[in-house]
Amino acid sequence: MEIGAAFAGEFTPEQLALRDSVRAFLASPGYSWARLTGELGLTALAIAEEHGGFGATPVEAGLALEEAGAALLSAPLLSTTAAALALDPFEPAAAELLPALAEGSTVAALALGSGVEARPAAPGTVQDGRPAHLLDGRAEHVLDGDTAGVFIVEAGGDLYATDAAVVQPVPTIDDTRGQATLTLTATPARRVARAGAAHALAVMHALLAAESIGVARASLQSTVDHLRSRHQFGVPLASFQALRHRVADLYVMHEQATSTARYALRTFGTPEFATAAPLAKLTATEAAWTITRESIQLLGGIGFTWEHPAHRYLKRATTNHLLFGAPPTLRRQLLLHALAQ
Repeated sequence: MEIGAAFAGEFTPEQLALRDSVRAFLASPGYSWARLTGELGLTALAIAEEHGGFGATPVEAGLALEEAGAALLSAPLLSTTAAALALDPFEPAAAELLPALAEGSTVAALALGSGVEARPAAPGTVQDGRPAHLLDGRAEHVLDGDTAGVFIVEAGGDLYATDAAVVQPVPTIDDTRGQATLTLTATPARRVARAGAAHALAVMHALLAAESIGVARASLQSTVDHLRSRHQFGVPLASFQALRHRVADLYVMHEQATSTARYALRTFGTPEFATAAPLAKLTATEAAWTITRESIQLLGGIGFTWEHPAHRYLKRATTNHLLFGAPPTLRRQLLLHALAQ
């Protein structure tokens, strides 16, 4: 049983070829950010051709992120993809930034829900030849903020780009991906999206959901393979009914999360995206968190060792579970949205 195989029929041959290429690439030794962006062009997937991208959709970007999650990719693919999808290409500063994001020469990170304030700079103040704003405040838990070259910061509901923030890397339980705290004091910035904060948060929710189902898939697949190969009393562990039932429940949970996450990406650009994205994040990250915890138990003694990757999947699932809205926050957001309809 290959976890997730039931959904293959919903994709085109080109999308499946993309998925297989990314999967094979991440399984090979010696991959790097330069190869990830140069050979595969993953950061260019969802960026329009006129801005140096491939003009694909968030569905293709989600497929790449599923594989990145399964491989526990230690590179800023999710944050850079989310930033690119959050920008308004009709804003001049955003249009100038997108080609660098597409080619991967610039890594971006989103700082949302930070309480940062923006104010117009003094008359005549410019940045890169354009009128600038000044940002003041502090942003915490900025995903990939320790490696980013530009930060897309929420202030007053708008999004601003700056490369002048003071960055303080912070330790987390997931040592495969960094976070940082940003300090902004009269920091020059340029607006890249008006009233774009809510959309940016929905983008991050949808992409975290996509990555999380990849994390869950790899963890569950490793567990199934172990139960098939490990013998007890002369028979495979997979033949014991109690274990089979536990795995079946996890499999159903993963399938439900996969369906929800992929549906959310298909609603991108429609009014439904604002609801589908947080629902996908809630469903997928809770599934990943549950599956990775249960996998450690089902693996037995080996699941508790440092050498086995089970704990790394649990740590990635845990951080995804909490970032950009823990379950109570997302449930409240979905309830308020439903009541407003």
